[in-house]
Amino acid sequence: MPVLEGLNKKYANKNVAVLGILLDPQREEWAQQAVKETGTTFPHLKDDGSFAPHIFGVPQTILVDPSGIILEHVVGFHSLEQFSKLVEKHL
Repeated sequence: MPVLEGLNKKYANKNVAVLGILLDPQREEWAQQAVKETGTTFPHLKDDGSFAPHIFGVPQTILVDPSGIILEHVVGFHSLEQFSKLVEKHL
């Protein structure tokens, strides 16, 4: 989460939003503790069951434009620099 928090802060004034999505409702308490311990400030949402069936590995990062079009879909952990390159490509 620290990389995503860095991305959130770096692009806060450039119309870029970072969201976390909890896929497993049974891990909600764990997720809340992780958010607290890491000090992340971006919003975290709970999946209502419609998102999880489309995810086949975690972590995944999906870059979506304001119209809802998926621009990038990345599986696995990446650095702030790698994510920044993806974001910059679409700004």
